[in-house]
Amino acid sequence: MTEEGTAVRDGRGIVRGKVVRVFGPVARPYLSVRPRRAPTPAEGLALIGASLVQEG
Repeated sequence: MTEEGTAVRDGRGIVRGKVVRVFGPVARPYLSVRPRRAPTPAEGLALIGASLVQEG
């Protein structure tokens, strides 16, 4: 299970931020991620609903 404070990367291996909140059903939780930096509008739209992976 992913914990709060865990760094996350996108599919290309770029660190996108850290998990700030884990919520929802235990079997398939949702993660709230604080971005490492403010994304441009286009980057923000591309990240909505994107799959991110746990670092490490």
